[in-house]
This record gives sequence, C-alpha cells and structure tokens, in this order.
Amino acid sequence: MRRSVPATIISFIVGIIQLILILRFIFQLFNANEGAAFAQLIYGLSQPLLLPFAALFPNIELANGFVIELSTIVAIIVYGVVGMLLKRLFSVKKVDHVQRETVIREEPVVRDEATTREKRIIREERR
Repeated sequence: MRRSVPATIISFIVGIIQLILILRFIFQLFNANEGAAFAQLIYGLSQPLLLPFAALFPNIELANGFVIELSTIVAIIVYGVVGMLLKRLFSVKKVDHVQRETVIREEPVVRDEATTREKRIIREERR
C-alpha cells in the first residue's frame, strides 16, 4: 500500500524530531562536551521540543556526570505515538468506486425442426 503525501511528510518530521531527541539523550547519558558545536546544535534544537515535558520527571544522575533524562524518553515515545496517529489519520485508503455491471447475454434460440417435431409428438401422446 502506498502512503499518502501528508503521511510521508509526517513520518519524515517525526523521524527528525525523534533523532534529535535520541541524540540529546545519548549526549546527556554519556556527558558529552556541551562546548562542542554539534552538541550545542542538538541541545538548542531539542530544548523547544522538550518544553511540554519539562520537569515531568526528575533527571537521574549517575557517577562521573552521566545523566538519564526521563523526560526525553517520554518525549520520544509521545512524539512517536502522536506521529503514528497523525499518519493513520492521513493514510486513508483510496477506494476506486468503479461500478461494474454484469451483462447477461442470452444465446439466440435455434429451433431445430427435429426438436420441435419431437415436442409435438410428446404433446400428442400425452393427450
């Protein structure tokens, strides 16, 4: 089944959002250098995405500065579910409404003289 254009666009956008959030989670987990340009880019892009989930759960701090951001995990899951629901909304199957008519063709009746004569004989015998 081929997906509709809106469903494809939704899949692409949700995929990008989830990729950014997964990278943020990994950077936080492994205590990435926040001064690195790529880390700053990911943190900058992910910050507005995490606003609805801010302070939802406390961060779990491990040894050596490792951090597990539970709100990032929740955001990844929620964006995935919302994306799936939106894709289903826009992935309506196109149904071809072609009405087909059944045509019944009757074969022309060929009256055979012998058949007609036999029927006449049978009728006369019944009388």
